[in-house]
Amino acid sequence: MFRKTGTLLTAVLLGLTATVATTGPAVAAPAGDDTLSVGRLILTPTDRGYQGSVSMTITNTGSATDYFHYKLREPVPGAFQADDLNCDMFDMRVEQNRRVFNCALTDHWVDLAPGQSIQNVLDFHVLTDPRQYPMIMSGGWVEAYSTNGGLVASTSVNALFRSTTGSLIRPRPYVQDAQPDASIRLNGPVTEFPDGAGDLRVPVTIRYDGDAPHNSFWVQAGSLPAGSVLRHTDPGSGPVGSGGALVPVPGIQLMPGEEFSFALVISPPTDPADATKLIDIEVTTDWYPETPDVDPSDNVVRTALAVGANG
Repeated sequence: MFRKTGTLLTAVLLGLTATVATTGPAVAAPAGDDTLSVGRLILTPTDRGYQGSVSMTITNTGSATDYFHYKLREPVPGAFQADDLNCDMFDMRVEQNRRVFNCALTDHWVDLAPGQSIQNVLDFHVLTDPRQYPMIMSGGWVEAYSTNGGLVASTSVNALFRSTTGSLIRPRPYVQDAQPDASIRLNGPVTEFPDGAGDLRVPVTIRYDGDAPHNSFWVQAGSLPAGSVLRHTDPGSGPVGSGGALVPVPGIQLMPGEEFSFALVISPPTDPADATKLIDIEVTTDWYPETPDVDPSDNVVRTALAVGANG
């Protein structure tokens, strides 16, 4: 179960929705076009944070056919949606908590003849509560590279957050949390999982407070007695290994104040007497680089592996 607790700010949709990342065909460039052109990034409030997109055009202003690619440092940490683009995740690095991506313009090797250009649409999503005032965050940039000339152009990219009333005037700085704030709690009694193998279902709820960037959440079951193994989560949609599992949050990430409930499915102890022993279940937040949780005191819960425990 996935829900937002407290008051969920219902944002005003202003007719500016995010565009799915696409790649346009190579076309003749208008006379006088620069090598690199990036539009204005305006993020619009939605029911889950802010979304926006910006067009980027690279033009071959040289005299010979050439191949181009680009690098992007996101203006808001965690905001760039690279999944639908041709970005090398193995070549990504982090600067000032912002990811820097190395991306191709298309999914095929495309050379641009002199005067030709190609356009990409870059999508951004910021998981923070929309505000009644506009905001701005700087620090992003795009660099264009060619095979023949190396770095050929660069430009800064700032993110302008539209207010829930539609205003862009006199924006305040957007200050994003630097440290994650995840917590976990037990969410009902231990029951027998209906798989016929006697496995146990331990229900838990994770909660995320604040808007620090994150990739995903991981739960680790420690101090398991002999014979007990973390088999999977319920629902189960992520990898499991070495007593840990990826939390199966839809979309991986959570808004401030959102919670997600699921269960760990664990095999019973070899010795039934060990069912009364307590195990630890810990939640951690994944980001680059690893940052300690702002309040680690609520990151671990303890439970016995006996039917009815925590009831």
